[in-house]
Amino acid sequence: MKKVLIFPAPFSIQKATVDQQNDYMFSLLKDEVALEGIGDFIEVNTLNKSDYCEEVRRIIAEQKPDWIIAASESATACINLHQQKKILINPFVKWGDLNNVPDYARLHTYGFFGALPEQEKSYELFQIVYPNASWFVNAPNLQLIDIKCIIHGIINSII
Repeated sequence: MKKVLIFPAPFSIQKATVDQQNDYMFSLLKDEVALEGIGDFIEVNTLNKSDYCEEVRRIIAEQKPDWIIAASESATACINLHQQKKILINPFVKWGDLNNVPDYARLHTYGFFGALPEQEKSYELFQIVYPNASWFVNAPNLQLIDIKCIIHGIINSII
């Protein structure tokens, strides 16, 4: 069986209202139910925010998963892990992320982007290098649950 680690988007709203906190928790719960049986969810909100990228990469190095599924800031932390199979949802992509990308990473990195302006810009950069990129023009806030069938297909059909 494939080992899959799932890194959801961390909660990052400063001075959040109760409604914002509840929206995040319900969204996270829906993602966990939708991806039940696919992999292990990592509790990202307990990670050190100042060293978030390093914390995510440390967990991956320790657990050595076959696949990573990551959203938002978690996806951004994983984009340059070139020897890792990964599905990224709404990573923030910079020009520097596109330098010296090996063929393995091009073939085994999937990027999915929502329709918010910053996500559209990241998609445009991402798809220059990575052939497995999709932009969901009708989904402003793309989440794991929105592409659960695609995730299942990728994880279960590709070796």
